[in-house]
Amino acid sequence: MRRDIAVYKEALDTLQKAGVPYVIGGGIAVAAYGRIRATKDLDLYVKPEDSARALETLGKAGFEVNPMIGVKWLSKAYKQGIPIDFILENVGGVIVTDETFKHGRYMNVAGCRMFIMSPEDLVFRKVLAMRCLRDDWYDAIAVLSNTYQAFDWDYFLSLAKNFTERVLSFLLFVRTDWDHVIPVPQRVVSRLVERMG
Repeated sequence: MRRDIAVYKEALDTLQKAGVPYVIGGGIAVAAYGRIRATKDLDLYVKPEDSARALETLGKAGFEVNPMIGVKWLSKAYKQGIPIDFILENVGGVIVTDETFKHGRYMNVAGCRMFIMSPEDLVFRKVLAMRCLRDDWYDAIAVLSNTYQAFDWDYFLSLAKNFTERVLSFLLFVRTDWDHVIPVPQRVVSRLVERMG
């Protein structure tokens, strides 16, 4: 893991010096919010229009780059076999916006200062990505469980506007989980129910 962190730090420093905006999601962000699990890469969320510049910047710094021709949601870079994924679009057509960057925060992960996606953005994307045999369900529960006291529910509701049923189903589950109930505010549940009309 130490070798991975060194490569991640090099990539982040390189992008930052070049002024390429990004925010970290995926397993590293989940770890920042308290759920440590295996992760195989660094997920950097960038605006689609910044993808080519991000790859070019890392390419000039000695990374191998792969623009993933024909794949609109992902491009990749590698160093020493360690992957850096640029996520351009999530399930449901969700992309990074200025609001995503505005809500991000610097956090310490494995001794490295990193710009991490907000818990609201992370939980939202994990809820959309949930599939069988993936960690997303557990990630979303853990992140919300560790951040709900300061969770920005109004921002979360704004993210969820086109995915009401999926988000509501997740929140109803965590409100009724027998092992660890997360106190989702009633007003949030009521707003989502109202949206369903």
